[in-house]
Parts: sequence; structure tokens; C-alpha cells
Amino acid sequence: MMTAHDNPVTDSLSNQLEICIQTQFTGRLDVCDDNNQAWSLYFCVGRLVWAKGGSNGLRRWRRLLLEQCPQMQKQSTDLAEVKASQSQGYDLLLQWTKQQQMAGERAASMIRATVVEVLFDVLQQERTGQLSCASHAQDALDASLTLMNSRQALTQAQQDWAAWSNAGLSNLSPNIAPILRNADLLSQQTSPQVYQALTRVIDGDRSLRDVALMLKQDLLLFTRTLIAYVRKGMVEFVQVPDLSPPRLEKDLGRFERSAKPTAAPLVACIDDSPIEQRMMAQVLLQAGYRCIAIQDPVQALPMLLEKRPEFIFLDLVMPIANGYELCAQIRRISQFQEVPVVILTGNDGIIDRVRAKMVGSTDFISKPIAAEKVLAALKKYLPVLNDK
Repeated sequence: MMTAHDNPVTDSLSNQLEICIQTQFTGRLDVCDDNNQAWSLYFCVGRLVWAKGGSNGLRRWRRLLLEQCPQMQKQSTDLAEVKASQSQGYDLLLQWTKQQQMAGERAASMIRATVVEVLFDVLQQERTGQLSCASHAQDALDASLTLMNSRQALTQAQQDWAAWSNAGLSNLSPNIAPILRNADLLSQQTSPQVYQALTRVIDGDRSLRDVALMLKQDLLLFTRTLIAYVRKGMVEFVQVPDLSPPRLEKDLGRFERSAKPTAAPLVACIDDSPIEQRMMAQVLLQAGYRCIAIQDPVQALPMLLEKRPEFIFLDLVMPIANGYELCAQIRRISQFQEVPVVILTGNDGIIDRVRAKMVGSTDFISKPIAAEKVLAALKKYLPVLNDK
């Protein structure tokens, strides 16, 4: 492993992380690409503690803080302190947890999200050029908040990058911003709900990651949907600068206004099939709905309680817990007793329909998923959208 006095060497990110793991490195690993974009990874005995840098460090801090700990919104406006921090905000997380302003698990969750996002950005830059790396053993951070398994963090980032690349987005950074170029055409070719949602948040001053969070959409699915509008000349992608302290309070206010409950209804789809999930998400997003995909039936109830969707599509045949059992459990929760639950299945028999009704389902849709059936059910059982 190099010292701070050595010249930087060119190597892959995975090789450098493996060296840090094998040598139980404690300190800072600096990574720089051909365009002089730089990141820093902090280690304690080979485990990741924190990550910073890139072209959107302050924007990432603001977004992940609002996502992981929204009650800290006031603190997130003080970017001058984050910018002045040598670790770009890690010391603030330590301070807030010690003062019990922020729960330790929330701080750890933000750290994990930050590290994986930084690793993703480095992996994306790595495919376009060479990386230079240099280590600094004397630069260590207090590791009391969390110690991440470095291999697991890299694996997660590699999986995210592979999904992004396989979706045909490898040349598109999630840190660039969408901007409307033909609002009239957009209004003619999309539903009023889609038009309202996009014109509210797409202004060339928010990154794809920012917009996806504001709309409560999966980043990959949202970006793929947006590509269709780009190809038709309705939307364009532009570079967006990082936030700066003087403009953050204004930007945060715009974020909060856009996040107010004027958004389209949130629809949950509980289905263990990734293919079915993607099909359903495409139908919902193109129709202007927000969506949440739940593949693990065991995690369904906790996620429903956390996200509180206004409509639920529920697959009938799943491992561990089938749709009948899960529907009955959903109906036993007071806040979901009036929420429409539509069961999806390939077995469209009278016995299945009767049993579905007995456990409290609202309706029954046969597979394969068809957009017209999905949208008809939403229109029938979620009429509030049609009144907007």
C-alpha cells in the first residue's frame, strides 16, 4: 500500500479496496480520474468508515440527509459548515449523534448510502478512463458510527452499476439534470398527471437522483421512463453544478414545496418476479402514478407501513407467504382496511375469486399484466386521481 509521500499509481477500484482490506489499512484513500475529479474513501482496519468527493458532494449530502433523516432539514441548510469540514460532513454526523439530535442507526444508514453512491460514481468514471490512487495512513476518522464491510459495499455498488449499465444507461450519469425543452409537446403526449409531475420538478437545476427522490421513484425506473421523452425531444439532459451555501436554503425550499402531498397516488406492487415488477412499474410511471416495488413478501408489511401506499397490487403465488395470507394480514391493519387491494394471478378460477374476496381483496386481475386492466382498476377504485 502506498504512503502519502509516494506518487499516485494507476489501478482499478476493486484492486485498491482489496489491498486496503488485506493490509487492514486505516486512513484515507484518494481516487482521481482523468478529468481531475476526486473522491476520498476512509478506512479503519480495512473497513469503510466514510466517503466524500465527486462533482456533487454537497448535493449528495443534502439529498441523503433529507432522505435518511428528514427531521434534520434545518441543519441541512448550513452547507458552509459541511463544505468547510475536512470530511465533508462526517464530523457533523458524529456531533449530532452525540448530542442525540440524530439516531445512530439513521447516521449509519446515511453513511452506507453515501459510500455506495460514491463507489458507484467511481465505477462509472473508471469505465471511461484510468484512475489514480494514493493512500494517506495518517488521515483516520472516528469509526464509532459504523464500520462497513468493504467487499459488501463494493458488491452493492457493482450491482447497482451493472443494473444501470444493463438498462442502457452507462453513458448517462445520475448526477446530470433533466430539463424540459418542449412543454407543449409533453402536455399533448402525456397524461395530465405526468405533465404536472414533470413540470413541477424538472427544471435543469436538479439531478436525476434529486428528482427521483422528490417523486419517490426508483432512480433506474424513473430514468428509463425519462429516456422516452428525451428521444422525442421533450426533455434534455444538462450538467448541473454542485450546491453552494448561499443557494441551498432557496433550493431546499423548492424541494419541500415539490414534496408536498400534491403528488400522484402511491401504488405498491407486491410480486416476487422482477420481470412482473418492471412491467407494472412501467405502466404506473407512464400513467403518472408513483410506485413502490416489493419483491420479498416477508418485508411487505413493514414496507407498507413505512410508505403508506394508496393502492396495492398483490401477487397470489409467492414463496413463504401467499397472496391470500398477506391480504388477510393487510386487512388486519387499521390504516389499510379501506385501501384497495387487487390480487394478480394466472389462476383465474371461481374458487380463487371467492377465496380472494373472503380475505378482503377488492378485486382480481388475471396475468399476464396488461396496462389497460391495471389502469382500469386504478380508475375504478382510486377515483381521487381523476378529480385532480
